[in-house]
Amino acid sequence: MDSAALTKAAIGLGIALAVYKFVGNAAVKAAALGVAGIIVAKQIPFVQDAI
Repeated sequence: MDSAALTKAAIGLGIALAVYKFVGNAAVKAAALGVAGIIVAKQIPFVQDAI
């Protein structure tokens, strides 16, 4: 993982964390956690092929 890919993942995770922290709706929080999970899963080599 190079620094460009790490920066993209960090920005996406930062946005998902901000949504999770500052939005009161439980459905939106669940969606933010789902998006964060997909961002992390795309970085794992053996899971990346399945997505």
